[in-house]
Amino acid sequence: MATRFAKLEEDLSCPVCAQILRQPVVLFCRHRFCKPCLEDYWNGNPEDLCCPLCCLPASRDHLVINAMLEKTCAAYIQEHKKNDPMACPEHGKPLTLFCVEELLPACVDCQFATRHIGHRLYPLAEAAVDCKEELKTALKPLKEKLKLYTHAKQTADKVADHIKMQTDNAEKQIKEEFEELYKFLREEEEERLRVLKEEEKLKTQNINDRITEISNELACLAINIRTAEQEMRSQDIPFLKNYKETIKRTWRKPMDPEDLSGGLIDVAKHLGSLKFKVWENMRNIVHYTPVTLDPNTAASCFLLSKDLTTVQCLNKTFKLPNNPERFDVSAEMLGFEGYTEGRHVWDVEVKDNTYWVVGVASESINRKGKHVLTPAEGFWTIRFRNGEHKACSAPWESLTMSLGPPQVIRVVLDMNRAKVTFYDPRERTPLYTFTNVVSTRIYPYFCSACKEHPLKVLPVRLSLSIDH
Repeated sequence: MATRFAKLEEDLSCPVCAQILRQPVVLFCRHRFCKPCLEDYWNGNPEDLCCPLCCLPASRDHLVINAMLEKTCAAYIQEHKKNDPMACPEHGKPLTLFCVEELLPACVDCQFATRHIGHRLYPLAEAAVDCKEELKTALKPLKEKLKLYTHAKQTADKVADHIKMQTDNAEKQIKEEFEELYKFLREEEEERLRVLKEEEKLKTQNINDRITEISNELACLAINIRTAEQEMRSQDIPFLKNYKETIKRTWRKPMDPEDLSGGLIDVAKHLGSLKFKVWENMRNIVHYTPVTLDPNTAASCFLLSKDLTTVQCLNKTFKLPNNPERFDVSAEMLGFEGYTEGRHVWDVEVKDNTYWVVGVASESINRKGKHVLTPAEGFWTIRFRNGEHKACSAPWESLTMSLGPPQVIRVVLDMNRAKVTFYDPRERTPLYTFTNVVSTRIYPYFCSACKEHPLKVLPVRLSLSIDH
């Protein structure tokens, strides 16, 4: 294809100017020239009118523009404009200028075109330098955005991996929890079937013994009756000789057979409120904790128990997504459920822990960087550090522990009265009460920097009541 176009370009080129023919004329020798080029050539040699290539004589009188060839040249130029990125698509000339208003390259003919009237055009080389500098400046904020999006992509990839890990771990634990329930139900089923079978065995044995007893009595009675009837059919003398023995047989009269009471299976005992009774027994393996720790808010130094009730601060850190909900500096975390109304109570085991903070926090707290634990910042807490118990008020207040260091801290949040109270369950008097606890939503708050002993949210005792 390229060779064919090259041959065509050669055929349509003027031998004098080496450009595509303009106003093409064909001499008697069949050579083609641009009419202006040929006239200029002849004007330089007015006495020798001949073909510039083969020198055969020619005449000015026969310089007629070849319309067919002119159309062919025009079509070639038009096609060449489309295929040559370095040429002006409108005029086919080299692009040597740059239009500031249109921000496009232009050729020398473009500056005289109507659409460029009033436009500023200057050399292409200068324009390229200026535009590259402008583009370099424009690229700076884009490169900054690229860094941000690259970091965001890396973070998203880590989050995706973490989601997969969370799903796998949660799936494993769900299966383990349900397997424990299945095991309990299977054992409960086996025990109840065992009791049923034992009752069946006992009562079947009893009824079989009764059947045997009745069968023996039936056989004895049948023999006595049959013997007496046979004697009655004999002659008088033999009958009377045997009468004494015969009549003695009739003297033994067994008591009337009694119906066997309680002989059936106690179906009602086995089936009555069966699901409720199984559920009642399930209390031995089922535990309820009023507060569940939220791993998505936990600092990277925390290790949580599988049931999300215990948190331990470690010397090492885990690679976790820095999602907006997570505390990134201090060893802090929140409970999973936030409260908007009602009264809520939970106990936190703090025994042996040498650095802890418990209480509640507003949903709007800043979870990045360090912050001051005061009500003004959205925290209502008490703490233990350096052997001192204090309420994190403004200013902080020392707490009196009349029974010594508490093993458990009870948190009582009353959203309806906008207050939170802390207790040592061994005492009736509160350790401290915050009032004006106002927020759209309040979350349980935990902090621990002790590496030896964890904080644990204690389960509550389950009770069943029947409402008549």
